[in-house]
Amino acid sequence: MRHHRIECGVAQSSTPDSIMMDVQGPGRNVKLRIDYITRTMLGNVPDLLIDLLELAAYVYCADQRIGRGSEKLPNFGEDWRRSLHFSIPVRQLDVWQDPEINDLLIQTLGFLSDDSYEFEFRQAQAPAQPQSLYFANLIDGSMENDEVALFSGGIDSFAGAVDDVAINDKSVTLVGHSSSTKVRNVQELLISGLKQRGFERKISYIPVWVSNESERAREYTQRTRSFLFACLGLVVARMSGKDSFSFYENGVVSINLPLAGDVIGGRATRTTHPKVLRGLEGLFSALLERDIQIRTPLQWLTKKEVVLRIRDAGFSDRLAMTVSCTRPRKWTGTQKHCGVCSQCIDRRFAVLAAGMGDHEPADSYMRDLLLADRSSDDDLRMALSYVSFFQRLGSTSKERFLIDHPEIVPALDRFPGLSAEEAGTRLYSLFQRHAKAVEDVIANAVTKHSRSLFRNELPSGSLLAVCFSRGHVEVAPAPDYDTRTKAFIDRLSAPILEFAVDGRGKRVLFRGEHSLDGANFRMVEALIENFRRAKAVDEEIPFMASVDLADRLGLNDQSMRQQLRRLREALEPLVVSLGIPLDQDTFIQTKERSGYRLNPALREVSMADIRSESALLSKA
Repeated sequence: MRHHRIECGVAQSSTPDSIMMDVQGPGRNVKLRIDYITRTMLGNVPDLLIDLLELAAYVYCADQRIGRGSEKLPNFGEDWRRSLHFSIPVRQLDVWQDPEINDLLIQTLGFLSDDSYEFEFRQAQAPAQPQSLYFANLIDGSMENDEVALFSGGIDSFAGAVDDVAINDKSVTLVGHSSSTKVRNVQELLISGLKQRGFERKISYIPVWVSNESERAREYTQRTRSFLFACLGLVVARMSGKDSFSFYENGVVSINLPLAGDVIGGRATRTTHPKVLRGLEGLFSALLERDIQIRTPLQWLTKKEVVLRIRDAGFSDRLAMTVSCTRPRKWTGTQKHCGVCSQCIDRRFAVLAAGMGDHEPADSYMRDLLLADRSSDDDLRMALSYVSFFQRLGSTSKERFLIDHPEIVPALDRFPGLSAEEAGTRLYSLFQRHAKAVEDVIANAVTKHSRSLFRNELPSGSLLAVCFSRGHVEVAPAPDYDTRTKAFIDRLSAPILEFAVDGRGKRVLFRGEHSLDGANFRMVEALIENFRRAKAVDEEIPFMASVDLADRLGLNDQSMRQQLRRLREALEPLVVSLGIPLDQDTFIQTKERSGYRLNPALREVSMADIRSESALLSKA
């Protein structure tokens, strides 16, 4: 893992290899600007939200500036993940130094981008940058609304806006982020189209510009963009006196399962993953000391079903104006979709599955989804992985669904109002419907182009030709499939994390051959005495004060909290190996002003029990 120090708001870096970033002054290299808000709204922005805006801008711009290396690395674990240490000036130092805020920030961003984060906050020196720096083109009058929603200009965000305005009869303030004029032009064109259809009084648009200045982006995937987007949504919502805002994104993209074996971790983006959204809600609620909610009204729709929402609302003629491709540098006046990236592939399948191909010409894509030659570079592999993945998923049973796709497990307990079992059932139905849509597109295209396929007239590297020639490949289940499925579902319905302590070997053992040692073991060792004593007499397990735990470990308070974060990260593989949803309190609980303890729901067992079942599970 490569380490990077990002020093923000400084005139001179402390080390030669530090990255300097600033939103103000002669050294400004981060642009942050929010347009077209009312003067009244501006007066509602507290210093804490200005701090949050600056922090989000720094994180997003650093993410773009710091590359991860080649995206074709077959095993990129150590080379792909980055360790990012930020030093940031803030106006409300006491709030940002709160351990709970720091933990929520680190854990949410860590899961979102698959990087390791550290934040060092310091008091902003006078004169702190005034609010007005970031708010241009102020307008008079009010901007009242029923909803605040994030607007990217893609199919999902347009469908969500149409649904709220035209179907649900709501007034909506749309917050659009862009880092290029091309993206902003798309958003403005769509907004203008809505207003021309008689919804001018129901639509207000607040464009936001956040980008690096004089620095070319090296990492185009923008994994932290949703953090920036959510922070912008929160700021505008609070300026409007609201405690909620909406992300318009379909559920298949939200979960975003990896389509290929090497598309994992940071490369399988988690922009609106339920775990990320619940983490953001927790962070925002803790910051503002009020209940903040992030709504996802399209969560249980596939992309095809989202396209049909646009059709049913009478906006089919606007479909081609939406843009889903995340590579604006490649756009031309007539082609704004590369046709190669996963977003373009996903979009085109949805449009064709919805029977809306006539409303979006194939030549608006630089590479036709089904008929173009994709044999160069990695283009065919991306498209074929997409089809193959949903082909396999379409023939997967409900019982097998979670076993084959353990990446779903962290999302199961993150849907408000649904049990893990209910969420699993709904996700299975969602992905089955999407898989059926992909299958229908391929089947219809084979029928339509059957003569060309028979005559070998299509490029051999086209997606349709490859799908036609390869046929179906079935993955055989493990010999003990039924037994392992039952064990997995039993653990999911009533998850209990069991562990054993190997005192001689200085390790904490878990099923599946996972263990904690070194500094992680010493932290568990410091807390195990209270755990055992209380369990033996069936009493409440006491918390150990932060200062006492730090003293027992021989660390200062900040180092102790960093060690706790590393311990929690070390447990993440248990999500996959055991199918147990984890959050920050699953193993070691934290309680403000009380301290730390091992979670009372844990179960300590013998080393023999752990080793015997681990040996059984390892047999395939």
